[in-house]
Amino acid sequence: MENKIKNSLTNDSSSNKFYIDSKASKISNQKEKYEQHLNKFETKILEKEEKIVLSETFWITFILKVNLFFFKKYQPKMIYIFNWRYIRRTGKIKRKTLKMAGDVWYKNIVSGSVNWFVLILMFIVMIFPFYWMLVTSFKSNAEIDPSAQQSFFKMLWPESWNLSVYREMLDFISLTSSNQDVTFTRLFVNSFFIATISTLVQLGVSIVGGFAIYNWRTKFNSVFMIIMFSIMMVPGEAMLLGRYTIMIQMGWGNTLAALIVPFIGNVFTMYLMSNAFYSLNKDLKRAAKMDGLNSMQYFLKIALPAISATIITSFIISFIESWNSVLWPVTIMRDDTPWKTIPMMLYRMMQVSGIEPEIAIGYNPINMKMAASFLAILPMIIMFIVFNKWIINGLSKRGSSGSKG
Repeated sequence: MENKIKNSLTNDSSSNKFYIDSKASKISNQKEKYEQHLNKFETKILEKEEKIVLSETFWITFILKVNLFFFKKYQPKMIYIFNWRYIRRTGKIKRKTLKMAGDVWYKNIVSGSVNWFVLILMFIVMIFPFYWMLVTSFKSNAEIDPSAQQSFFKMLWPESWNLSVYREMLDFISLTSSNQDVTFTRLFVNSFFIATISTLVQLGVSIVGGFAIYNWRTKFNSVFMIIMFSIMMVPGEAMLLGRYTIMIQMGWGNTLAALIVPFIGNVFTMYLMSNAFYSLNKDLKRAAKMDGLNSMQYFLKIALPAISATIITSFIISFIESWNSVLWPVTIMRDDTPWKTIPMMLYRMMQVSGIEPEIAIGYNPINMKMAASFLAILPMIIMFIVFNKWIINGLSKRGSSGSKG
């Protein structure tokens, strides 16, 4: 039975192959015949045109031209009659090819238009708040007056780019601050100092913790990773009260330590580092052991340089997060603290509904708020533009390529 099935399949395949070959040879013969007819047609046209040129009398020339006219008009129809099968088959193929090409072109146009529309819409949605903040920061008090009737285009572009708003904002910070020594420059220095120290300490702890998870593997590693992921699921606001109570009981309220110590251990950064160490080629560790390096030497000389991209990325992300932190500093610090940061100043400004009489009466300081907000995020924008390549590389690939160890 099996032999019969195999023989039938073999016969079917051979018959199909014979049918395809015969069909191809038939089409090839039809093509040759069609090309011969076309060549004869073109040759006869050339001969008739040559006779017309060589003719001497008017009537002979006239008769030859009439003959050529009817020949050009009706001879292609005769060629079609003799080769209608081949012409019809090739016409179907051409129409099908053109239809497929048209469908592909139409799909590409539609999909490309939709993609560009979505990208432009997302770009507008993300960029417009920053543009509005920048434009509003240069508007005068008269332009931001809600009672003033302005067109939509005037709202998007100030009549004059007024830098006096920034000077008024700096004066406003000095007038409303409980500590007269706190200026915008001092706020900027405080924010930079706190963000840098907090990020460096956090990064050092995370690197050591991530390497410990990678290097000293035990049966409790999976349990520890589950605990880490569980902590990541808890929002920071849920731990705010407990963190505040601990800081107050330790006597660290309204101190610099309260802004740095609670953020030394960051679960996300530690997980990022451990994942980067796990992505290293396991042959590196074997080669280091063969060369007589211990774990600390392997960590300092091989593993740490190999994950430099991830370290830079983690530093930038942690720095931006620390720079933008506002809820915890406002909770633990008082208004008269010398360690006030820019986000704390913005938070206090957002609570103000009017401006002091020394500056302007009766206006909501939305332009000053936007000016302060723009100056607050400007360093982060510059940092992101400068280190954009490192951020993408650090998040896309970690460590050396190869088998993971």
